[in-house]
Amino acid sequence: MPQPPLFFTQPALLALAILVLLSLPVFAADPMRKLPGDRVFGSETAPIAMIEYHSLDCLYCAKFHAESYPQLKRHYIDTGLVRFIYRDFPLSWAALEAAILTHCAPPEHYFAVFDKLLKMQGRWTRAESTAKAVAQIGETEGVTTAQYQACLDERKWEQQIYHGQRHASEVLGVTATPTFFINGEKLEGNISFDKLAKGLDYILNDIQRDSPNYTRRDPAWKARGFWLRVSAGETR
Repeated sequence: MPQPPLFFTQPALLALAILVLLSLPVFAADPMRKLPGDRVFGSETAPIAMIEYHSLDCLYCAKFHAESYPQLKRHYIDTGLVRFIYRDFPLSWAALEAAILTHCAPPEHYFAVFDKLLKMQGRWTRAESTAKAVAQIGETEGVTTAQYQACLDERKWEQQIYHGQRHASEVLGVTATPTFFINGEKLEGNISFDKLAKGLDYILNDIQRDSPNYTRRDPAWKARGFWLRVSAGETR
């Protein structure tokens, strides 16, 4: 026997629409949710996850990676306390072409390419042809010019970076680089290692009071306003 058509009253449809809308931001606005294009360094079981939105032509991103990141890696990432996630937020076409190179490289070469692009900012950002200058840097890290050109032509990474940047801007409120999310808490601007370490230790001590061996890993653990008292500054 055929079933009668299902009709919703206007109030029922409105209620359904509200339920759908309310359910979306819970996931969409979570900065710690894994996204396509994420590049991760450090233990997956680290009690702290730290995301960096960067632009490869950003002087303050380069400064952070030259001055603060090596100590962060030595004291927190290599020891299993912090998982560091790289995300693209290119602020120029040149930065986009550079970001495409990092993803075009073999995954095991991503970090080497990333570091070299930051260290050689003055070379490729001022070049008459950014793509050509970036390709030359890629050649030194095992990415041929032909491979890089194929990545540019395919536009796969360009589209993925664009969607990731749009999500960061429209959903997470990212407007400048570097912008960090530390266990979900937003911190803008280059920050010295000393200030960063104080905030990380604050979080770790808080976690350890509840879980001495960090066996309970709750992504909601934050510095409870500590970052608000830290004047990071230096954003682009």
